[in-house]
Amino acid sequence: MIWKKSVLLSSSGILLSLLTGGMLMILSCSRTGSSDTQTQSPKEHETLIDKIADSLHKTPATTLQKDQREVSPSKAALDTLTSSKPLPPPKKEAWMDTLTDLSGIPAPNAAVLIEDEPIPQNLNSVAILISHRYRAKTPIDLTLRVYVTEAGTVKRYQLLRNSDPKLGPEYFVHPLLELRFSPATQNGKPIPAWTTLNLKIPKSS
Repeated sequence: MIWKKSVLLSSSGILLSLLTGGMLMILSCSRTGSSDTQTQSPKEHETLIDKIADSLHKTPATTLQKDQREVSPSKAALDTLTSSKPLPPPKKEAWMDTLTDLSGIPAPNAAVLIEDEPIPQNLNSVAILISHRYRAKTPIDLTLRVYVTEAGTVKRYQLLRNSDPKLGPEYFVHPLLELRFSPATQNGKPIPAWTTLNLKIPKSS
């Protein structure tokens, strides 16, 4: 019985010493690992910063050039819109001359009995449109004799006065065709008729 007790005591002591040693090894490993982590973390952090710094030193020039290539078209378009330089004049088209051809049309000074003369509905907007197309530097007086259809549109015109000779048909014919009238009437019915227009073209803003 004494021998059995001593064997049990010695085996339990061995077991206890093994458990204690194992715990010490685990603790030492965890401390070593944590210390390694603490010592390696700043190095890894510095390496990451160095990489970012290197990339910033290498990329600014190319990035800026790319941005300039992308921005310059819209900037150029903006400069064109806001430029005070005159736009290239629109081309005079051949059909514009047909608007002054009076073949088959009553003479502009022909006497016609009418009850109401044609009345323009959008004269000011057309004057502004002409000013925008021409880039008028000063106000312009434009007097026209226009032949208005029973539908209230311009079919022919005759130039009576133009205070700026450089303001040609290529600038004012397109806007002129956008004029809308309440037509002339005779016996209560709309009829085509001539009327005189005094266009006060403002200075282009």
